[in-house]
This record gives sequence, C-alpha cells and structure tokens, in this order.
Amino acid sequence: MDPRPESPPTAVPSTPKAASRFSRRAWTWSAVGAVVTLGMLAGMVRVERTARGPVLLHLGEWVDVPAPAAGRVMSVDVGLTEPVKAGQVVARLETASGEAEVVAPLEAKVGRVAVRKGAQVEAGQPVVALMNRDVMPSLYALFPEDFRSELAPGMTLEFQMPGMPQPLDAVIEQVEGPEASLQFAKAQGRDGAYPKGAVLVRSHVPDRTYERDGKTRVYQDGEWGRVQVKLGTQRLLVSWFPGLRDALP
Repeated sequence: MDPRPESPPTAVPSTPKAASRFSRRAWTWSAVGAVVTLGMLAGMVRVERTARGPVLLHLGEWVDVPAPAAGRVMSVDVGLTEPVKAGQVVARLETASGEAEVVAPLEAKVGRVAVRKGAQVEAGQPVVALMNRDVMPSLYALFPEDFRSELAPGMTLEFQMPGMPQPLDAVIEQVEGPEASLQFAKAQGRDGAYPKGAVLVRSHVPDRTYERDGKTRVYQDGEWGRVQVKLGTQRLLVSWFPGLRDALP
C-alpha cells in the first residue's frame, strides 16, 4: 500500500455560472501575464534615435556683420549685391560713447541689409549679411529644440536634396544658440513649425558636385532638402516600467 497521501483533485466548477467565472478569471490572469512578459521583453529592446528636419543649401556661406554696440544707425554705406572688401565700413552708428563703425570681416558681396538709417540696434544685432562664395556650399538644418542637448559639432549629418539618388554625409560644424536659431527660422518662414524653439545646425557639403544617373550634377542655390542625425540608441518602453531602467545592461 502506497503511504503517500493522494493529491487533492482539482476543483471543477459545479455549475455553468461558476464555470464561466472560472474561465474569465483564468483568461484575465493569462492576459496580465502576457502583457507583463511583453513589457519586460520590450524594455530590453534598444532602438535607434534620429533627429530629422529640413535643410537649406546655399552656394556659399552667410556671414552676419553685427553692431559692435547699441545705438542709432547714422548711415548704411553699402547696398544689396555690392562687393565689399575686408575692413570696409558698411554702416555707422551713434552710440553712448560716440560714433562707431560697422566693418566687413572679409571680402564678399552684400546679401542682405537688415537695418535702415535711423533704426535703433542692440549690440550684436546683424546690420548686414555677406555672402561668401569662396567656400563649399553650405547646409543650414533645422531641428526641434528637444534635440539641442544631443547635437554637437563633429557628429555625422546625412542630407538629401531633391533629385539626389541617395543621402550624402556631412559633418556638423556649428550648433547655433536659441536666439540665432529662432531668427533663422523666422527669416525662412518656418518658425511656426517649432513652437518650443528650433535648433540651427551649420555644415558644408563634402564636394561642389554629386553623381546622378552616371552624370555629374551641381547643387542648386536656395534649394530645400531633408536631413537627419543619428543620436544613438534608446531603451524602448522603459517609461512604462521605471524599475527596469537600472536592471537593463
């Protein structure tokens, strides 16, 4: 005779109503277990984070010529498209300490005149903007403000202009501050797309031409394209399970 006690039989619902409750309860616990298991697996998945935005290409580089001090514009001494030399006076100001000259930092052409005679300007405010054609075509990319802390000079930037068969790589050279970024977005009529602010990233294309359909093509001045920067990986759905953050490798 086997001395081991017999296992109690599994309780079986004795009525259809009880059986229904038992079935619903079992299904609920199965669903909960599946969700928890899926969440734990998802929490360990790493996904690539990418910043995307529009990019403007210019066949040259814009160089702002700022006011050296706050004051009133006495004269604007250059006109649109006028060539200027390095050291040439482009405007004169009346400041608290006397007359001040606004001087071109390099030889170029005047691409924008931002002030008029009699206007009040702040220190650092652009008076004119020069277009320097002696450099590679420039890229001006806009990203949402949320990515500011993750964008930095030296990172790889992928850009693609209309008609290009595939993206090309460039290197981020400068990340502008909030004020300069917003001024650029406003000047391009795109500030409405960035309610939290924009991040302006500057770069240059690696060559003056690119290949398409076996032929050499040139870039078009003032053309808009798309750009992206890969920021690294992120743990997927970690915010659903905060306790997993420290447990994940």
